[in-house]
Amino acid sequence: MGKHGSEYAYHGERKEVYLYVVQKDVRQLIGCEQRPDPEVWGAVKTWEGKLHMMIQDAGYDPKLIDWTEIDEAMQEDIAEQLVEFHQLFGDCFIRSQQRLLGLGYLRGLISDVARKNVEAIALAFGGQKKVRSMQNFLSRYPWDEEKMLERSHTLLHEAIGERQGMTCVDSTEFPKKGKESVGVARQYCGARGKTENCQSGVFASFTSYIGYGLLEGRLYLPQLWFSPEYQQRREACHIPPEVQFATKIQIALELLRGQQQRGIFHAQWVGCDSFFGVDSGFRDEVAAMGATYLAAIKPKSKVWVGKRSLTVTELAGEATLQWQRVILAEGAKGPLVADVARMRVRDNRDDRPGIKQWLILRRLDDGRLKYYLCNASAHARERTLWDALVRRWPIEQCFEDGKKHLGMDHYENRSWRGWHRHMLYVALAMLFLLRLRLRFKKNPNADSAPSPAAAGCLPRPTEAGQAGRAYDPALLHAAQLHRLSLASQDHPSAPVPGAAPLI
Repeated sequence: MGKHGSEYAYHGERKEVYLYVVQKDVRQLIGCEQRPDPEVWGAVKTWEGKLHMMIQDAGYDPKLIDWTEIDEAMQEDIAEQLVEFHQLFGDCFIRSQQRLLGLGYLRGLISDVARKNVEAIALAFGGQKKVRSMQNFLSRYPWDEEKMLERSHTLLHEAIGERQGMTCVDSTEFPKKGKESVGVARQYCGARGKTENCQSGVFASFTSYIGYGLLEGRLYLPQLWFSPEYQQRREACHIPPEVQFATKIQIALELLRGQQQRGIFHAQWVGCDSFFGVDSGFRDEVAAMGATYLAAIKPKSKVWVGKRSLTVTELAGEATLQWQRVILAEGAKGPLVADVARMRVRDNRDDRPGIKQWLILRRLDDGRLKYYLCNASAHARERTLWDALVRRWPIEQCFEDGKKHLGMDHYENRSWRGWHRHMLYVALAMLFLLRLRLRFKKNPNADSAPSPAAAGCLPRPTEAGQAGRAYDPALLHAAQLHRLSLASQDHPSAPVPGAAPLI
């Protein structure tokens, strides 16, 4: 149509209409065969070739893969493994351009790019023309995150899954300037140890004696974000209208129920820090799921011993408590030990005796005490409880590894979808590195000079009653191990007596 004065008239020229495909089978639905555009298809294939060359030539953070020597041949092999790994998620994307953008983003997260935000990654693995495309990839382009999430969980289960494993929930914060990023508000920031302008997310991880990995995360939206004053911000950040306010406790339970509904992992244990552990309602919900919880509690938390109500700190000083020194792990410099004790108590419910369960105490090297409630059977073996003790820390290691090496907190995308997609790709990066490490463990000859950690990787389960290897976060962090080991002798996982490796 052409405009003539205040009227429109048909100009007699044909127009082409272009459709953006958002459903894979749209052509079958409308009975139309695809005719590929040689120019567009050629541009995609050209970029794919360039991207693969960039992936092969790109450097790695030396602290990220420190368990083997990276020579030129090894670098090419890792690059090929990365491409093959991302192809496992190829059917999650509608268009080939999206798959390539995802591959570039994943490579950027594990590269030696200093600041791993969208712009820096796009410039490193696509050039200036790909910056906007990669921004849209995270925030706007349609692709199937749920399928990618389930596929990643299946792959993680194939690598490290076992029934005696532990699902952990925890929250972590991301300091942010400004007020426009989704969910940002002045709230307690663990990274700064004080109230700060930040975002907060609740995450779930899985740990077995083989290794550990990050499962998923959910952004916490403070209640003020649901006030009328924040309506424009909610719309600007594209928060789905069905999203309602939920506490971190509620989000953690939703993540656990989601894991249960997917039915991929069948972990017996659920671990959490004291923020979640002091909430009796949370513990009850976990128990109702059929799980055994190991819930950290605070020093001033009260329990009942007989008819007495006292704090766990007061109970720790009583002479009746039987402490024992046990070997938690055999480290490179000798056995790693800890003082531990357990006692049957009832938790405190509105200043009345509640449910009978185990109170577990652990003394760290600096003399500090850690306290846990556990609903394991009264007949549970001590070794079972000690092994569970040291399985809770890997989710904290996921946060440390993610922020130090994988750009977990480098994102600058302000939208709801962008935040969750970024965290999904961080979890994929951890999964790729775990699979890569286990591959080198299984094929130590792939490296001409493997390190002891790479060669031995993980211990076999010990016989019942023997001291075995286990995670010891206090001692390991004191050694300042800066690596995304995920499974090594330096970060040995807790053995499960009687369990057999799945790989």
